Amino acid sequence: MITTISSIIIFSLVILIHELGHFLAARKVGIKVHEFSIGMGPVLYRKKGKQTDYLIKALPIGGYIRMEGEDDETFSHDSFNSKSALERFFVIFMGPMMNFILAFVLFFVIVSTYGISGTTVEYIDADSNEYASGLREGDEIISIEGNRVRFWDDLYEEISENETDYNIVVERDGKEYDFIIENSYRYVVGISPTEINGEYTTELSMVNMGYPAAEAGIKVGDRIQSINSIDTDTWEEVKDAIKGSHGDEIDILVDRNGKSINIDVEPMNQLTIGFYTEVEKNIVAAIYGSLFKTVFFIKLMFQFILMLFTGNVGTEAIAGPVGIISMVGEAAKIGLYPLINLAAFISINLGFMNLLPIPALDGSRLVFIIWEGVSGKRIPPDKEGYVHFIGFVFLMALMFFVLYKDILKLLT
Repeated sequence: MITTISSIIIFSLVILIHELGHFLAARKVGIKVHEFSIGMGPVLYRKKGKQTDYLIKALPIGGYIRMEGEDDETFSHDSFNSKSALERFFVIFMGPMMNFILAFVLFFVIVSTYGISGTTVEYIDADSNEYASGLREGDEIISIEGNRVRFWDDLYEEISENETDYNIVVERDGKEYDFIIENSYRYVVGISPTEINGEYTTELSMVNMGYPAAEAGIKVGDRIQSINSIDTDTWEEVKDAIKGSHGDEIDILVDRNGKSINIDVEPMNQLTIGFYTEVEKNIVAAIYGSLFKTVFFIKLMFQFILMLFTGNVGTEAIAGPVGIISMVGEAAKIGLYPLINLAAFISINLGFMNLLPIPALDGSRLVFIIWEGVSGKRIPPDKEGYVHFIGFVFLMALMFFVLYKDILKLLT
């Protein structure tokens, strides 16, 4: 039930904000909006306004506004076609932009409530490479490899870009020091234990998407019985078995609803950092931290698209509605923080994907408008509509393909 409710709220919110961006921008430039719809499929609720019908439909997986003259050759004074290229660009662009604004607001709520990890070292493991190199508690990290860092996320990103070692500059008692720190790694599969009465058990509370365990088919709720035929009665034994694999494939025996299942998993090598930083909690950190997180996740989307086209990630890394609902459910079980964080990421994802130059998406419409502004020639609305129709068919086919992959993941 919590998964269903959380998913409906998040999907409806990000779609509502997206379409609201288009709607408000259209009203601003004097375009008549016939319908404002949230969801797809059968109509559950309809309210008639002076100019606009407001609809809520059964499936919260999409939405739209229907503007006068958007996909035909109507050129009345209040039609989409009658407006300048700049006005039409504004109307189309404000949908994705509102998703980015929503993400900023959600991140602001998170950072204002929970704070954000800065760059002042609060704790450092005395056995770590960082400590051996000279880093100490209280040091404020200024830069890594000459690049300024402000929060933990960009600090981690800078460190992870260097495979062997990195140069770090810190401020200590008003003076700057620099060290060369050698990276350290550990083998992980991407699982977290359930805590009962203050003790970690071998039952899994989280299986991280994109990690070896999830890709192999391990699920939340599985209880690890043994690894490579060696019983694992405690979480420490599970960690030691994974650590001792040295990256070789391991055979994990799990109990799933009373049934024992053998699953082969190949651990991945993951960077480890032997310190953590102080949490900042003030209005300045909230503003800059929220902006940083929004830009950071947009950059991640660029990197993901690039990796997808270069073959560095496959289609299994793409999640559709079913996969996203599963992630929302897992986040909701953990708490409000990861749920709001995921909602912000989904909002960024929707805004970013809509800006891609794919027919039927906002990005394609923007390309047509930019072409008109550069060339001075406007593509006839009926021909543009035909291109968007072809794109819509392609997107529907892609959606069903991703849906099929999502269902396969749930069944395996």
